[in-house]
Amino acid sequence: MALVGFTRFEPAGTDEKGELDLDGIAPAALSPEPEWFPAIENRGEGVFITVSAPAISAWRDDEEVRPRSTQFLAGKVAWDNEHPGSDRKFLGAPYIMLHSLAHMLLTRISLDCGYPAAALRERIYALPDVGMYGILIHTGTSGSEGTLGGLVEASRRIGEHLLAALDEARLCSNDPVCAEHDPSAEHDPMRLHGAACHGCLLIAETSCEQRNDWLDRALVVSTLAIANAAFFR
Repeated sequence: MALVGFTRFEPAGTDEKGELDLDGIAPAALSPEPEWFPAIENRGEGVFITVSAPAISAWRDDEEVRPRSTQFLAGKVAWDNEHPGSDRKFLGAPYIMLHSLAHMLLTRISLDCGYPAAALRERIYALPDVGMYGILIHTGTSGSEGTLGGLVEASRRIGEHLLAALDEARLCSNDPVCAEHDPSAEHDPMRLHGAACHGCLLIAETSCEQRNDWLDRALVVSTLAIANAAFFR
């Protein structure tokens, strides 16, 4: 992992391929003419989960899902008006669903794998052009702590973790306020959030590749406000 520059005010997010998207952000260089960069070698482990592309395509085109996607698109337009000059892209409902599911799994797995939630990281892959969708939850350090086997052991019970995470996500301690949040609401500053708050989906920003944006429980499970837009019904 090499440090090649830094940004202020506007963090660099990732695109649907999990790669850093710097189109709208100009990072400051470490020096005018750098000849070397500080870097470390990380060692770690992770769990990679693939999601059925045909299932996501059928869900994305469902009439119950489209209105929610439209709300996020309207919220993105309002966000652009508040951040002139930004080239941040709308990543689509499949990405938001996978991203929200990753947060649910990361929080749940951290209770069992031996690593704190802040030590785990995510990477989301939503590639409709090649028909590939997946989630990577991983950890790594420059020492031996990243290879203790906790995530590998948790992966052997990933089905149990998935069912528990989905069950816990149906209700939030801030419901019904959380469940009723509309990203297209005119006077709401949370333009890139659906049913998501610190009581359910938000995690440490260092663990999230989008700094806790593009999240919505309603696209993953049925909530008090929206019952039929969920991928897992």
